[in-house]
Amino acid sequence: MIERILEEPRLAITRSPAVDEVTVCLHAVAASRRQAVRDGALIGALWLALAGLNGFPRWIPLIGLAVVLAWAAVFTEAYIASWGTIAHSLRKDNFANSSPPPAPTDRVRQQIARVSAAATGNVTVYRGYNPFGGHGWIRAGWSLALDTTKPRDPAKPVVPFTAAELNARLSVDVSQLDIPGLSVGDRLLVNGSDVHDDQRFVPDPYGAPVAWTDQATLSALMTQPEDRARPYLTAEIICWDGELVWSAFVRLVVNDNSLFVETNYTVLPPFRPGFYTIDDLLARPTVGQIVRLGWRCGMRLPKAMLDCIPGASTHLFAGVRCWRNDRRDRRLIRELSRFHHGALFSPREAAANGDSTGVVYHRYFQSLDEQMVMKIVDKRIFNTLIDFLSSKNVDPDELKRRSEHIINNSSVSIGGDVHMTNSALGGSTAVSGSSTFSGST
Repeated sequence: MIERILEEPRLAITRSPAVDEVTVCLHAVAASRRQAVRDGALIGALWLALAGLNGFPRWIPLIGLAVVLAWAAVFTEAYIASWGTIAHSLRKDNFANSSPPPAPTDRVRQQIARVSAAATGNVTVYRGYNPFGGHGWIRAGWSLALDTTKPRDPAKPVVPFTAAELNARLSVDVSQLDIPGLSVGDRLLVNGSDVHDDQRFVPDPYGAPVAWTDQATLSALMTQPEDRARPYLTAEIICWDGELVWSAFVRLVVNDNSLFVETNYTVLPPFRPGFYTIDDLLARPTVGQIVRLGWRCGMRLPKAMLDCIPGASTHLFAGVRCWRNDRRDRRLIRELSRFHHGALFSPREAAANGDSTGVVYHRYFQSLDEQMVMKIVDKRIFNTLIDFLSSKNVDPDELKRRSEHIINNSSVSIGGDVHMTNSALGGSTAVSGSSTFSGST
């Protein structure tokens, strides 16, 4: 997180729904500094051990002292990480009322300000194939094209409309759904390799891309679509205390004789089990826990001794590393006149119990809730489209038929590996499915 977010001032920062990314970054910096102190102590212990070997056998007690000091350094850092004051503030019951550690340097403070701006921004500058970076993985979706030249009432003309007008109507109607944790807004998605020469997104060629764009720019891109920068109406639902984040991305394209509608549904599943360890620990360790921690620290000691010099160097020369990266980036921009500004890392996706091949839920009801919100939002989208087109004297019969087909033939992935396909056409029902449920309890 430190190297991919806080040390990359020219790259975009991905929004992480249901995560206080500022607090996470500050705790990561504090943990890095704590580990640097531990590595410094290990280097001192290593020096004592080498001195003992140099004076062997007369100075052999130094070797024993070095081992004890090294173990104490590893044990102390591990104890603080599990039961220290900061560890208590990271527990689920205390997190909301705790204050994060302060930013130690101006460079970190500047990047933290960008992290904060990204959390409330409406621009996603992504890297790679998936444009919905930070919002998880695509689970379902559909698209359709409709003829808008056929009037509902042949005696009246079709009323022209724009994608921005329909988008505004959808935004209002979807936001009125009675779903806890629902937020609706417009979001612009653009690849980081396409923004360097576009002053709308990168005003300073040596700077970072913007995290926010105004509604006029979004509306213009809806009315006059571009290949690379695409606005989406985004409905985001945060449930299960932030463990599950479901998002809908809806894009509209209107021309003289047709309407194209595209939807993509993404999911951020619960965290991997290891991220809940801090919540399971007692406020004060038992004797058995201390003994087991001491044993584990002893087992980790050889590796910790080998890693202490590289670890301390990484922290000590962070400023040099940032300076070298800055020179490299400036040379690329100056000589090649291009630069990839896409975000490198999403903390929420990195912690999620899933990937592009599937997700794992901790509760069966979480998989049911994913299906529920998808069908509710689907229904509202179709109802709004039908009402809107009818108000413009566009015949909605084709849309009604297509919507029934899409809803009845919906395909969702449950628990990571279950695929259910339901179809109900012509009065008969056919259900086919393959299930290899993969969930944790």
